[in-house]
Amino acid sequence: MKDEIQIRDKKIGKDHPILITAEVGVTCNYDLEMSKELIDVVNESGADAAKFIFWFPEEIMSDKTISYTYETTEGEVSENMYEMLQELRFSLDEWRELKAYADKRDVILFSTVNSPGGIQYAEEIGLEAYKLSSWDYNYHPLWREIASIGKPMLIDTGPVTPLEVAKVMDIMKEEKNEESVLVHCFHTDEHGEMNMRALPYMREAFRTLVGYSSKDQDVETDIMAVTLGASYLEKRLTLDRDLPGHHHILCLEPDEFDEYVDLMRNVRKALGVRDLQPSEADLDERKHWFRHIVANQDIPEGTTLTPDMLEGKRPEDGISPEYMNFFVGRTVNRDIEYNESLSWDDV
Repeated sequence: MKDEIQIRDKKIGKDHPILITAEVGVTCNYDLEMSKELIDVVNESGADAAKFIFWFPEEIMSDKTISYTYETTEGEVSENMYEMLQELRFSLDEWRELKAYADKRDVILFSTVNSPGGIQYAEEIGLEAYKLSSWDYNYHPLWREIASIGKPMLIDTGPVTPLEVAKVMDIMKEEKNEESVLVHCFHTDEHGEMNMRALPYMREAFRTLVGYSSKDQDVETDIMAVTLGASYLEKRLTLDRDLPGHHHILCLEPDEFDEYVDLMRNVRKALGVRDLQPSEADLDERKHWFRHIVANQDIPEGTTLTPDMLEGKRPEDGISPEYMNFFVGRTVNRDIEYNESLSWDDV
C-alpha cells in the first residue's frame, strides 16, 4: 500500500497536514439547507471535508422491526431503525446539488457507502473517495466492487480482528487498489478498551496510512491519534446539540469545531521531526543562560592558572566551560580582572 495518497488537491501522509473531516452522516438531518450550513462550517474552520452517509435501508436490512435507542439533550429516544433510515436520505438530484455546493466551498464531500445503491450514487455525483464502515467487513462483494473502481478507500475498523482486516486488504491488492487509510474507531466509554496503539500497529502490520474517527466531543484520544501517526481525523459536527435526531448530543458545535481544527493542526505541527531542532526562541534564550569561562578572581599577568581561578558564568558570549581544562596549568600573558572573560590568546 502507498505511504501517500491524494484526494482532489489534498495529499495525505506523514509529510502532509492531517486531513480533517466533519462527520455529519446523521447530524445533517438530511435537510439540504442544514447540510449546506455544515459545509460552510467546515470551510470556515479550515477543515478539509464533510462526510455523509448514503442510506439505502431496503438494501441493508432484512429485519424491519429493529428499534434503535439513542440519547438526546431531552432524554432517551427509541425509533424503528428502518423507518428512521428512510428519513435520512437525499434524492440523487439533491446529492448533486450538495456536491456542487461543497465543490464551490472547496470542501471535499465523502460518503459512507454500505450498499450497491450507494456505489451508484457515489459515481453519479463524482465522489473522489469512498468511506467504508466497521459494520460491512464480511460483505466482501461490496469491498471488491468499490476497490475495483480504484479510488481511495477510508476504512473504519472498530469491532474487527487483524484477520478480517487482512482479508479486505487482500481484496484491495487483488483489485490493484493501493489507496487505503485504515481508520481506528471504537464504541466504548472504557479508556482501557480504546487501544490507541492500534494506530502504529495497523500502519506497520498492513503498511498503510492510518487515521482516527472520534466518537464524541472529547479531544484526548484525538491528540493521541495525531501523536501516534494519524494522517486522517474524523470528528462529529452538528449545528446544535439540541436538534432532534441521533448523535447530535455527541457532537461539537460550530465554534467548538473551529477550536478543534486549530488544536489538531497545532498538535500536528508540534510533533516536528525525529531530530533535536531547537526553536529560534530557544536559541535566543540560550545566549542569555548558557555560560562561558571567566576569571573567578583578579589574576595578575604571569600567573599559572589553577581550577579555582576559573568559573563558568552566564551569558554564553565567550569560550564554553567545557574547555576549562585547556586553561588550567597555563600562564596568563596579561592582567585579568574578576568576572572578565578569557580568550584563547590570554595564555
